[in-house]
Amino acid sequence: MSDLFLGQTCTELYKFISAGTAHTFTFSFQPDKVVFNNLSDWTATAAGKPISVWFRDQTTAAHAFQHQVIDSAAGASFNFLDTAADGFTVADTAGGVSSRHATISGITQADPCVVTHSTFTFQTNQVIRITDLGSDMPVARGMDQLNNNRYRIVVLSATTFSLKDVITGEPIDSAAFTAYVSGGRIALETAVISLNNPQVSPYDVTPYVPNPFAFDPVEYKLTAGTAVMGSDGDIFNIEVYKFGEVIDLGDLLV
Repeated sequence: MSDLFLGQTCTELYKFISAGTAHTFTFSFQPDKVVFNNLSDWTATAAGKPISVWFRDQTTAAHAFQHQVIDSAAGASFNFLDTAADGFTVADTAGGVSSRHATISGITQADPCVVTHSTFTFQTNQVIRITDLGSDMPVARGMDQLNNNRYRIVVLSATTFSLKDVITGEPIDSAAFTAYVSGGRIALETAVISLNNPQVSPYDVTPYVPNPFAFDPVEYKLTAGTAVMGSDGDIFNIEVYKFGEVIDLGDLLV
């Protein structure tokens, strides 16, 4: 992957006192590694767990890789555990720009070309871009001629619109286009055309609410379970890392 942080690692440190129960933490970036240091357990008697580690994309999200004290003499030696329950759970919230996208479920070979889409409140004369179609996809999806093009639309129903040339306004004739197979996305490229388009009557009672141009950011959250959070009153710090670059070397064959 590319180095998004100009060769530098993003890090954060959090401090807290545990309530002895599971807790969800929100971070300001997507972490690659999180280390929970239970300072109260650092020199604990046997069975204390001073360190719990989470790695992004590990095989089971509920696991926690932990050090466990096995020598009561000042925590001098450790077991290394893979806690299979009550460890970590990814709790990221959904986000992105879904408010500006719809998925395609059908496209006609006709004049004019009509697109059937997932529920979304489009307006006549808005400009959209069609993507993720054509024979270049892993599985051919058809309608190669529409892929990555911009069109002006005419709303026909809650889930259909026809296409017009974005410059001339002429209807798009898709009769000879490659037949639609599946998939495809619609990206909205224009703002609201009119506050009452499509017409809502009476406007002052049920005004039209347009699709917003808003970016909904992902919130990166990690829930630490009771196996990590220790006892009520335990003192913690959390080290959070985002690596400047991650390289997957795969299986090193001899």
